[in-house]
Amino acid sequence: MKKLIIAIDGPSAAGKSSAAKGLARRLGYLYLDSGSLYRAMAWKMIQEKANLEAAWEVEALCQPLNIELRLKGETTEIWVDEENVTPHLRLPEVTRVSATISAFPGVRKKLLTIQRLIGGSGGVVVEGRDIGTVVFPEADVKFYLDADTPVRGMRRFKEFQAKGVAADLQTTTREIEERDSKDSHRAVAPLKRGADAVVIDSTPLQLEEVIEKMLQEVEKRGSGAGGRGAEKK
Repeated sequence: MKKLIIAIDGPSAAGKSSAAKGLARRLGYLYLDSGSLYRAMAWKMIQEKANLEAAWEVEALCQPLNIELRLKGETTEIWVDEENVTPHLRLPEVTRVSATISAFPGVRKKLLTIQRLIGGSGGVVVEGRDIGTVVFPEADVKFYLDADTPVRGMRRFKEFQAKGVAADLQTTTREIEERDSKDSHRAVAPLKRGADAVVIDSTPLQLEEVIEKMLQEVEKRGSGAGGRGAEKK
């Protein structure tokens, strides 16, 4: 049966990554976090001491980079020029730089090509901020996952705490608000709800409830991915 392309968009800390991973696991699909690709690029720009105020410099530095996804068990690792950068992708500095360079057309064009090569044949759950509107506008199923800002701030703060990263709740929430503004107002591929996207507010929901809602929508479209039955085997 046909393997679907499933797009999940939404703002920071709305639960996209956890939901997308869980959905992909239930369906037996590949999981692709587009944000991690931007974070990988951001990490590399930090190492290169790129001038983040000069879009042309960042765009020039990113073009020759080799970015790969490698599966290690059930974990997808991101490698840049033969270096595993996965452990660095959620550092606050990487998050801030990612928000800046994601607005540069040359960076987006580079990563757009990579994403389409990875997910174009289907059997994939892709999450980000412009997946259903730009990367895969013809995706079989589209979701827009959202949550109240204070809830998202607390989620990200707890994520930092769990990883031993020094963070402050108020600062973390403010940075999320700033990222929301940048994503929504950037000239290239701004964050927005697609007209044909299924909107899910994760504020009052547990992760499994979000995944169940998504599975119901996928099944309505006749997914032959195996899904729940495959998981029980």
